[in-house]
Amino acid sequence: MTYSAAEREAIGLCICLEAVGNIANHALLTLRDVSAYPGEAEVIFQTSVHRDLFLIRLLDFVKENGSKQLTGVTGSCLTVLKEACTTKSFDVNGSVTDLRNSIEALENWLSYKNTITIWLPALDINATIDVSRLEFLNIIGNHSKHNLSRLTGVSRDVAKILSNHGYSVPEEQIPLALDDFREHLAENYFVYYSTWLSELLNNVRWGLQAYLMPTFAHSYRAGLENSPAYSYEYPADIQGDVTRQWFWRLMNNVRARPYLKRFVGAHYLKQESSLEWQQ
Repeated sequence: MTYSAAEREAIGLCICLEAVGNIANHALLTLRDVSAYPGEAEVIFQTSVHRDLFLIRLLDFVKENGSKQLTGVTGSCLTVLKEACTTKSFDVNGSVTDLRNSIEALENWLSYKNTITIWLPALDINATIDVSRLEFLNIIGNHSKHNLSRLTGVSRDVAKILSNHGYSVPEEQIPLALDDFREHLAENYFVYYSTWLSELLNNVRWGLQAYLMPTFAHSYRAGLENSPAYSYEYPADIQGDVTRQWFWRLMNNVRARPYLKRFVGAHYLKQESSLEWQQ
């Protein structure tokens, strides 16, 4: 099936909007206002299961490739959204700006490198390593999702990271140390940064809202008075029956609005985790 650029974008936007909504929501995380610093908030996970699901879904959103056949883009949801900021089929008077800025901010956060020191008792190594936050997320997101027999690729990545930093460890020993990484990354590093990450993700969701609201306002048609019925007028570039269903679904997501209010993460959770403190 050949789709127009707008049809491809509508499909991709719908998928990405729902994916970020599956992370930035009240079921997965608790948003708590900081009374000492009005306007700032903290994110709390009720259980380790909530935390792990947050990391799994975050990794899926920013790194795992989706189907090009469906979205027209080879890459993750983050890649799909970057492409949408280029095609911007639904941009009205610069409404795409907030989305573009929020994606850039999230990408910058993920690509940032800082030195951390982690004790790996299974290897008897106190390792000092310097890799991007995305690489740490790749380790812990996959560890949270898979059993050890499914983590051979992650083990190779960890062995390479250690080797690049001067620690020679046989790859067969790495699975024994993955739980050490889990303790440091899931229970320390990403717990500390979860508030900041949640803010960045929530900004992406609100960026999508800002981008699509003019299209929603133009397309939405209310039913008769006192009737719950409604409909959408389809843009000229949305012609196919299937793509019109995707557009309807996308507009319904906009109509439902983001789950979380706009918030600014607490400033003291945007500094350094204890793993990054100078020894």
